[in-house]
Amino acid sequence: MNNNTSQNLEEINQLNREVVRLAGEGDIKQAISITKKAIKLTKEKIGEHKVLADSLNNLAELYRIQGNYPDAQPLLIESTEMRKQLLGENHPDVAQSLNNLAAFYVIQGNYPEAENYFFQALHLWKIHLGEEHEEIATILNNIAEVYREQGRYAESEKMHIKSLNMRQSLFGEKHSDVAQSLDNLAAIYENQARYQDAETMHLEALAMRKKLLGEEHWNVAASLNNLAALYNSQGRFAEAEDYYTQACELCKKCLGNDKHPSIAIILNNLGGISENLGRYADAERIHLQALEIRKAIFGKEHLEVAQSLNNLGNVYLLRGLYLKAEEVYQQAYDIRKLFLNPEHPDIVQLLHNFAVLYTYQGRYQTAESICLKTLDSIEKAYGKNHPNYADNLNHLALVYQKQGNYSQAEQKYLTVLAIRKNIFGEEHHDIVKSLNRIAEIYRLQGRYSQAEAIYKENYQLAKRLLGEMHPDVAGILNSLAVLYDAQFKYAEAEKLFTEVLLIIRSQFGNNHPQVATTLNNLATVYGSLERFSEAEEFVH
Repeated sequence: MNNNTSQNLEEINQLNREVVRLAGEGDIKQAISITKKAIKLTKEKIGEHKVLADSLNNLAELYRIQGNYPDAQPLLIESTEMRKQLLGENHPDVAQSLNNLAAFYVIQGNYPEAENYFFQALHLWKIHLGEEHEEIATILNNIAEVYREQGRYAESEKMHIKSLNMRQSLFGEKHSDVAQSLDNLAAIYENQARYQDAETMHLEALAMRKKLLGEEHWNVAASLNNLAALYNSQGRFAEAEDYYTQACELCKKCLGNDKHPSIAIILNNLGGISENLGRYADAERIHLQALEIRKAIFGKEHLEVAQSLNNLGNVYLLRGLYLKAEEVYQQAYDIRKLFLNPEHPDIVQLLHNFAVLYTYQGRYQTAESICLKTLDSIEKAYGKNHPNYADNLNHLALVYQKQGNYSQAEQKYLTVLAIRKNIFGEEHHDIVKSLNRIAEIYRLQGRYSQAEAIYKENYQLAKRLLGEMHPDVAGILNSLAVLYDAQFKYAEAEKLFTEVLLIIRSQFGNNHPQVATTLNNLATVYGSLERFSEAEEFVH
C-alpha cells in the first residue's frame, strides 16, 4: 500500500468516525452529508474497498433511521455483496451486513425474510465466535422478537430465555443486556396476558438499570415507559400515567432538551392514556405536541409523523369528528405508502382504522370491502393464525352485526374466538372480548339465556385476568344489565348499572363519557320502574 493510499484511507476512516459521532448526537442530516463525502472520496481515490462497503453500510443505516427505506435497501444489498466479494462469504463483516438486512426487513414487516437473514448471520457468527458470545445472544434476541411479531409466542419465549441464559452466563446476573432480555420476555408475557409475570420482569429490569446506571439515566426512563405500557394494558390508567410522566421528565433531564424523538414517543403514550381516560381535548393537545416535535426533527414525510397523524385520527374518531379523522388518516396512509409495502402491519392497521371510521359513519359496504382487503393481506403475510387476522375478522363481524346480518356476524365471531384460543389459550384478554361479542349477538337475536350464560362466564374470566375494577369488567356488567333491561328485569339491571358506575368513576373520575352513558342507563331503568324523581335527577 503506497503513501497516498494510506493517507486517503486515514482520511476516509476519520470521516467515518465523525459519522458515528454525529449519529450518536442525533445529527442525522450532517452524518449523511459526511458519509456521502466519504463514499465519493473512496470511489475517486481507491475504488472497491472494505472502507467503501463500510461507508455504504453506514449510509444505509442512516437512511433507515430517517425512515428513508427505498434508499436504504439497495445500499444494504450493495454493501453486503461487496463485502462477500472482497472478504469472502464467511467474513464477520458479511455477518454484520446480513444482520442489518434482517433488521431492515423487520421494519418493513417482512418477517420471513428477516428470520432467514438473522439465521444466516447466526450461522456465520457461530463459525467465528463459537456457540456462546454476546453477538450470538443478540441475534437470538432478534430472532425471538421476529417470532413475537408473528404471534409465535411459545417459540419467542423459548428463544428469549436462551438469549437471557447466555447473557447471564457471559455477563453475570446484573448487566444492561440482561435487563433488555427481561424487558423482552415481559413483552411476550404481556401479549399472552400473563400480566403478573410481565410486571415482575419489568420491575427486575428497572431495579437492575437503576443499580447499574443510577437513578437518572435514559435507560431508566425506558424501563419506566415499559412499566407504564403494561399498566395501560391492564387498565391501570392512573399508574400508567404516573410512570409515563416520570419517564418523560427523566428523558428531558437526561437528553438535555424537550425536542427529542424519545420525548415524542412518550408524549404519544401519554396521549393514549388521556384517550383511555376520556380526556379527549388533552389527548389531542398532547398528540399535536408530539407531531410538531417529529415534524421538526424528521420533516413532514416520516413514519413517526405518520404515527402521530394516526393517533390524532383516533382521537377525532372518538370525538365523532369523522371528517377530521378521515383527513389525518389519509395523510398518515399517504406517508406510509411512500416507505412501506402494502402488506406491512402499519399499512394494514390504517386500513383497519378506515374500516372502523366508515362503520361509525354507516358506510358499511366500504368498510366491508376494506376489511376483506386487509384480511387477504394478513393471510398472505402471516396466515390466518395471527392476532392481526383475528382483530380484522372481528371488525368484519361487527360490520355484519351493524347491518343486522347476525348469522354472518356470529359465524365470524366464533371463528375469531377459535383463532384467539389457538394463539393465546383459554384465558386471555382477547378471549374476554370475543366472548362479549358473541353474547351480544345472542342478545340481539333474542337468545337471552345463551347470552346470559356467556356474560356470566365471561365476567368471572375477566375478573380473574384483569381484576374486579377493570373497565372491561364494567363493560361486561353493562352488557348484562342491558340484557336484563331488555327482559324487564329492572331490579337486576339497576344493581349492575350501579356497579358499572362505581367502577367507571373509580377508574376515570366523574367527567368521562361512560359515566354519562351509565347515568343515562340508570335513568332509563328508574323510568321503567316509575321512579321518576330519581330518573330526573340522573338526567339533569
